[in-house]
Amino acid sequence: MVNTDILDSEPRYSIGIAAQKVGIAVPPLRLYEKEGFICPFKTPTNRRLYSLNDLRIVQTVRHLIHEHGLNFAGVRRLMAFLPCWKIKGCDAATYRRCKVPSITDSPCWSSGKAVPRNCREECQSCEVYRIATQIDTLSASDLTKR
Repeated sequence: MVNTDILDSEPRYSIGIAAQKVGIAVPPLRLYEKEGFICPFKTPTNRRLYSLNDLRIVQTVRHLIHEHGLNFAGVRRLMAFLPCWKIKGCDAATYRRCKVPSITDSPCWSSGKAVPRNCREECQSCEVYRIATQIDTLSASDLTKR
């Protein structure tokens, strides 16, 4: 059986192809990265490569903006509510030490406060990053803190 999670997080599309696949121009795709919504893989020469998960997150963000009337700040705030400790099954001690629950203005993968790195491969394969593609379908109880 093929693990689709691995395939979905695999960097495969150049910026031009990625933009074409989601139906936008290249500058908005770069803006979504700058705003912290996506973390494309970067080659040693700084060339961006996008995964299927990145493209799904872009589609989700566009849906939240165009169908639900959110702005960038609203989308970031909604993504900040993704309960990574709940998704990852952290125990109470780990939860208390974690800085992520105190961040309320951006998702964990785009916050230097929570993660001492900026969008690396680890984020691409993280289940929290992958579930961001479903943020518009999660219920309030899915997003609650402990």
